[in-house]
Amino acid sequence: MVELNAICSSTVQLQCLVVKHASWNNPEEITLPLLNIKRLILHLKGEPVSIREMNQLMLDLPDLQHFELVTKGLLDMTDGQSWEKMTRSLLTFNFNISVSMDWIEDIIQSFRTSFWLEEKQWFVACTWDSLYSVPYFSDVCANTYFRPPLYSSVTDEALFCDHINHFILNESPKQTRYYFRHIKKLEIASSESLEMLSVFIDMSSIECLAVSTLIELSRILWMLQLMPRLKKLSINTQVSYFLQKTHKIRLECIENLEINDPLLNNNDYYAAERLCRTFPHVETLCISSLKWAGLIPRVIERLKNLSNVTINFEKVVSPQQPNQLQEIGTRYIKTIVGEARHLKHAMYSYRYYWSSDLNQTSWFCCHCWIQRKVPKAFYQKHWPPQRGYNYYRIDHFLERNFFLQLLRPFVFQSSLEFSLSYALLNPFGRWYAPLIQLVFLVLRNLICGSYIDLFSISVAQLLGMCFDGLVNYNASIRPKHGVARC
Repeated sequence: MVELNAICSSTVQLQCLVVKHASWNNPEEITLPLLNIKRLILHLKGEPVSIREMNQLMLDLPDLQHFELVTKGLLDMTDGQSWEKMTRSLLTFNFNISVSMDWIEDIIQSFRTSFWLEEKQWFVACTWDSLYSVPYFSDVCANTYFRPPLYSSVTDEALFCDHINHFILNESPKQTRYYFRHIKKLEIASSESLEMLSVFIDMSSIECLAVSTLIELSRILWMLQLMPRLKKLSINTQVSYFLQKTHKIRLECIENLEINDPLLNNNDYYAAERLCRTFPHVETLCISSLKWAGLIPRVIERLKNLSNVTINFEKVVSPQQPNQLQEIGTRYIKTIVGEARHLKHAMYSYRYYWSSDLNQTSWFCCHCWIQRKVPKAFYQKHWPPQRGYNYYRIDHFLERNFFLQLLRPFVFQSSLEFSLSYALLNPFGRWYAPLIQLVFLVLRNLICGSYIDLFSISVAQLLGMCFDGLVNYNASIRPKHGVARC
C-alpha cells in the first residue's frame, strides 16, 4: 500500500479512487489522510482484514461518501453494530466479505436494526462463507432452479428477482413462484415448456436471445412476437437446422448475430445466402468456428448494414516455423479483401491474431471494421441481391433432388455454368434473360421423350420460381416469404 501513499500525496485534489487486486498485508503503511476522497472502491487480496483495520481506514477518510469493499475478513467483520458506527456518514455502502461463519442467524440479526432497514435501507445476505450487500452483489444470472438466499435481511424476495438480467431455461420449470421483470438475455437450453416463459418472465424486456437447443419454427415465431426489444441473437446449436427452419422468414430486428456452432464445413454457398436472407439488417457478426474463408466475402456483399465482423477460423495445425503463421494469416486476409468487391468502395480496417490451445492447435481470429461509402455507379445502387440467392438456391435444389440431378449435367456444364452465373450475378444480367431461355429450350430438345414432361415443364416452372422473373415461366407459383418484424 506504499504506492497508495505516493498517489495520494501527488494528487491532493483526488476525489475518486479505485484500487483492485491490492495486498492488505501491512495496513499500517497508510500514513497519509485521504482528505478529499469521496468515493472509494477497494478490492483486496492477501490476508483477512479485521474490523479494527477497517476502522482505522475510515478515520483516514473523513469526507468519504461512497464505499465499496471486497475482501477476505475475520469473524469480527460480520458485526453489524460495528459497521453501523463506522458508516453513519456514508451515502452508499456495498461490501462482499469472504469469511467462514457458524451462527448465521445471529449475524443476520445484527443487520436488522432500524439503521440498516429503515434509515439507510441497506440489505445484506449471508451464506456459509460470505456476507454481501443486496442487491449490489446478488447473482445476476438464474436458471429454473433459482432460489433466493436462505439467510438475508430482505423483507421482499422480489428484490433478488429484479436484479436478475440473464435467465437460462435448462429444463421445464417446476414452479412459477418468482417473476423476473428485468431479463435482458434469455438462453434456451431446453425446448420443454417454452409456452410457460411468459408466465414468470417479462418477455418485453429481452434484448438478447441465445438458442442452445433445437426449436420448432412455430415456437420461434411465438417468442419473437413477445420480444419487441430483441436486437441480438446467439445460435449455440446446429446453425444449419436453424436456417432451415427459418428460411421462409426474415428476422429484420436482429442487428447483432453471434454463431457459436461450426458453420459451413464445405463450400455451401446456399447456406451463406440463407444466412444473409434471414438476417438482412445485421450490423455486427461474430462466428466462433469457421472452416471456409470464402464465406466472408459473400456475407460482406450481401449484408449492406454490416460494420463489424469477428471470425474465428477453425483449428489449424501449428506449423513448425512461426513465420508460417504470419503467411497463413496474410492469405486469409487477402482472400477476404480480394473477393469482397464492396470493400473496394468502403473504408475498412482489420486486425488479426493467433491463439493456441493445449493440443498445439492454432486458431486464427480476424476482426474487420467496415464503413461503407455511398456507391456512385448506377449498377451498384440497383444491383438486386435476389439474383445471387436464386442462383445458389436452384443449385441447391438440383443437388438434393434425385430427378433434378439427372438434369444437372446438362445445365451446369463448365461453360454454361459460367454464363448462367454471370447472367444472374452481373449487374447487367437482365440483358441475358432471352439467351438463358433459349439455352433451356435447347436442353429440352436434348432430353429423351419420356422425360420431356417431367423435366421440361416442372423444371421450367421451378426455374421461373427461383429466378424471380429472369426466366418468368409461371410467376404465380412463387412462394411468398413471410417477414418477421420484431
